[in-house]
Amino acid sequence: MADHEYAAEVHEGTETTTHHVVLSQDFLDDLALPELDGTTLVEEILRYLLDREPNTAVPHELDPAALVGQDGEFLPELRRRLGGD
Repeated sequence: MADHEYAAEVHEGTETTTHHVVLSQDFLDDLALPELDGTTLVEEILRYLLDREPNTAVPHELDPAALVGQDGEFLPELRRRLGGD
């Protein structure tokens, strides 16, 4: 995949879903965490979403930057999970 693009497969019960995650530079800048591993970030984004909804409800094309405006807890929680706060 291209820079900052990730493919993820999520297994939950008998359901398996696939997701294409694109981390825009603006999103990474907003997150403001030094030395960030993209794979770990994608895992935590998916964990955050899966804590709130089943894998079948997570979009197959996932733009985390769009979630920032939809969920005020998203960015602070990611920072916390990744050791930034």
